[in-house]
Amino acid sequence: MKPGSMKPATRAPGRRRLDLDRSGPWIAAIGLLAVLWLVVSSTLYAPWWGVLLHLVVLGGFVALYARRVRERPASTIWIAVAAFVAWIAVNAVGVLLLDWRL
Repeated sequence: MKPGSMKPATRAPGRRRLDLDRSGPWIAAIGLLAVLWLVVSSTLYAPWWGVLLHLVVLGGFVALYARRVRERPASTIWIAVAAFVAWIAVNAVGVLLLDWRL
């Protein structure tokens, strides 16, 4: 190394960094499946068109996931987080404004 340059960071032995380029899409896919489970369980209180609305919104996130998995696989985790936030938002609008019963 040149004088004045920074020393590379060393990790403790046995500790590995999470490679989100490889594992990120799998984590996001599991997250999207969990949101799908939440959407299906919303049949307990939402009308049929509310569940359909949930599925359309989730389908948009799945399409975004399919495109992002090739371009930027490490960022796909945030798609699952955004899908969960969208599920909360659709439920909030449905319960507060559209008179869904909980």
